[in-house]
Amino acid sequence: MPALVPLLLPPGHWITTLSGLTLPAEVSLLAATGKRLTSFTGSTLCTHVGLSGPSVLDISRHWLIAKAADPTVQLALNWLPGRPAEEIDRLLVATQGRGPLPFLREHLPDRLAKTLCEQAGAPTTGDLPREARKKLVHLLTATPLPLTGDRGFTAAEATAGGVPLTEVKLDTLESRLCPGLFFAGEVLDVDGRIGGFNFQWAWASGFIAGHGVVGTMP
Repeated sequence: MPALVPLLLPPGHWITTLSGLTLPAEVSLLAATGKRLTSFTGSTLCTHVGLSGPSVLDISRHWLIAKAADPTVQLALNWLPGRPAEEIDRLLVATQGRGPLPFLREHLPDRLAKTLCEQAGAPTTGDLPREARKKLVHLLTATPLPLTGDRGFTAAEATAGGVPLTEVKLDTLESRLCPGLFFAGEVLDVDGRIGGFNFQWAWASGFIAGHGVVGTMP
């Protein structure tokens, strides 16, 4: 399956209207109970079809694998990583009378700040009603992502799956099932997060497999 792949949102989802916007954010994989299974924080890119960027690419393979086993898992996006909902709520309470927009502009791009207020039904000036404040806090810290899929192998930076490592000799990468057959790179069930790890695996496994082939030659 694709790994390190951009993810898709429904056509017309409000995040797609922010296409081109990039900012640090936290993406979390959640069980149906709300339990956090894993999360990644890093540069996050809004696109015209969904989300990309290092944080999204890193979590994509976890979401794809988890979704295959449990379709109820979901992703959530924290636009203010490192700040819990309780802290954001207190800070928004302190903005009463001035509206949330000045506070949001201190931490987020203007386009996103205005869109979040709109989605929460929160006025940008004046008093912030409690219900709108709660919705805004939820969107800021745990925007639900109703993903429809991924952009596939053509857009993926790596693949997940392949020949299990239990079926190869790790010192030569020769098949235990078919002697004389050697494997390297993504044909093996090895994939890493973004940052050059998959390149390193391709080079290292190619080196080991190459030496393994030479070692078996008469």
